[in-house]
Amino acid sequence: MDILKEIQDVTLFNGVSAENLKLLISRAVYKKYQPGQLIIGEADPIRAFYVVISGRLKLSKSSPEGKEQTLSLLGPGDPFGLCTAFATDSFPASAMAIEESSVMIIPGEFMEAIAKKEPALLLNIIRILSERLKESMTLIESLALKEIPGRLSSFLLHTLSREAGEKKNKLELTITQRELAKILGATPEALSRTLRKMSNDGILAVEGRMMTILNRKAMESLAEGD
Repeated sequence: MDILKEIQDVTLFNGVSAENLKLLISRAVYKKYQPGQLIIGEADPIRAFYVVISGRLKLSKSSPEGKEQTLSLLGPGDPFGLCTAFATDSFPASAMAIEESSVMIIPGEFMEAIAKKEPALLLNIIRILSERLKESMTLIESLALKEIPGRLSSFLLHTLSREAGEKKNKLELTITQRELAKILGATPEALSRTLRKMSNDGILAVEGRMMTILNRKAMESLAEGD
């Protein structure tokens, strides 16, 4: 795999010189993971910076009772572990592969040294952290204030606007409905009931992993908590 070609268009590395990109690549470790394989566990002592090269991962938290809440889904080009690279020595969540994936791992000390020489890299990290904070606040608001139909509607509308554009009404999920339930803080059974009801109400059509919005106005109303 040509790693330089794989990462040069990654948002994180926009504006970083080819020389420093080659340095990062030379010091990085590359690992492959199978679906269900743990990459980092909560509270693991880690001082490194991670970038997804291929596949898909999830970041999640688990309660002492074993309940899991998915915090974020990561795909090619997405970085994670920013806090362990620069601030703390333990990871606040678990990172697990949900399909066959490869990950680039850069030692935290080396990433910090390069960042001191590359203002563009620091600015990109700040932007990514800002986006992650905004997404986390949206997730907290959804879990705390909305019922499952509202959470599902918010998720679908947000994902569509990010991946397909505002006017698109079809979305093919890259995850199973069980994983979607974990994102929404719901049981699989509760999600299934919600999907059936929204389908019966003419709001959403579900066919496997393909979801089609039939009544965008009604879905936006649910997302707003009406």
